[in-house]
Amino acid sequence: MLTINGHTTVRELLTEHPNAFDVLVSHGMCQNCKDNPPPVPLEHFAQKHCDGDLEKLIEKVESAIRQNESPPS
Repeated sequence: MLTINGHTTVRELLTEHPNAFDVLVSHGMCQNCKDNPPPVPLEHFAQKHCDGDLEKLIEKVESAIRQNESPPS
């Protein structure tokens, strides 16, 4: 399982958890990056797209992953 932290790259994240793309899009990632995710760390992404709030970005990503892994009711 992928450990998600500031050093995790966008590419690693989206390769293992493609459903996290919606979170990144909501912070300004373009659709083209879904097909070819950049190898930049989430820390860099947060600096450029989330006012530097890495903790909140990771929280949203992990929440999206949990929702996707939850069995339907």
